[in-house]
Amino acid sequence: MNINLDKIDYKSKGLGEMREHLLAFDQYLQDAQAIADNFALPSYFINCNKIVLCGMGASGIGAKIIKDLLFDSQKQIEVVSDYHLPNWVDKNTLVIALSNSGDTEEILSCFVEGYQKEAKLMAVTTGGKLKSLCSKFRSPIIEYFFISEPKLAIAYLFIIPLLILNKLGVYNLEKKSIINSILLLQKQNKKISTQIHTLINPAKDFSTKLFGKNVFIISSSNLKSVGERFSQSVNEDAKQFSSFNFLPEINHNLIAGFDHPKDGLSNLIIVILESKFADPEIKKRQNITACILNKKRINYLRLSFDDATDKLSEIIMSINFLNFVAYYLGVLNQVNPISADTIDYIKSELFKE
Repeated sequence: MNINLDKIDYKSKGLGEMREHLLAFDQYLQDAQAIADNFALPSYFINCNKIVLCGMGASGIGAKIIKDLLFDSQKQIEVVSDYHLPNWVDKNTLVIALSNSGDTEEILSCFVEGYQKEAKLMAVTTGGKLKSLCSKFRSPIIEYFFISEPKLAIAYLFIIPLLILNKLGVYNLEKKSIINSILLLQKQNKKISTQIHTLINPAKDFSTKLFGKNVFIISSSNLKSVGERFSQSVNEDAKQFSSFNFLPEINHNLIAGFDHPKDGLSNLIIVILESKFADPEIKKRQNITACILNKKRINYLRLSFDDATDKLSEIIMSINFLNFVAYYLGVLNQVNPISADTIDYIKSELFKE
């Protein structure tokens, strides 16, 4: 059954709520910036020479994007998406717990471990058990208000910890960078919002090319976590299979696997997520990889954001664009993109005695 993206009631249940959140991304970014700006950084954070960001799912992907962005930082930065902290965590380590609900069991476990290891602790959350632990451990907390699925709270779970690290001197971010990123995002939305016809809407057009396909994302190394985020969005929002990897890693293994099975590969589409700020070696690998895929007759799409003025704006523009792509793909699949029934089921089963 063919779905016309230009004749959909985007105000209907599920679709309307998701659309409003997507269109409010710029407002969430501004709110997150204001919250972080108003946070008084404890003086004892300054002496920390190691930083651990703890988060699962959408919370964790915000942390991973930060790690990619701060690749050349002189401080050790690690992301933990598990129940336990690394053994090297000590009193000179800052552990930042990221959990939208504040009830993510893996993050609560890490937070308690951090306290036991005498690490410096703080949390970014809407509340929950994590807030209670902050009170018990007398740890700083940054609270934000957000009611919806955690995957839509990425503005808070990315920008707030990023600006905290900026205050610590771990990242040198000019204030105008976020403002400029938001302006570019707003300009982008004028081209990809629901009322814009598919013929001139690149996000709608992109989604139609992914429809009915097994989607595999290949990211530039500095956008590898953005590629992971997009794969997650295709999984969660469109309820469609997707996976990811990144350059240069795939040139040492995966690229050799596009020969068999022939039947399976015929339904595969590759998205090459490119960065204008990638190293010249990566850009060369992107071209070589595209050439190989072309020779092997593997469907692929190349995606870049040439209007980006710096790495942060490229990340924000790519997240925004790919959010809309996954949303439209969910519409094509006739699913509720905001629902998370399978994930909620797993959580409910885990809590059973």
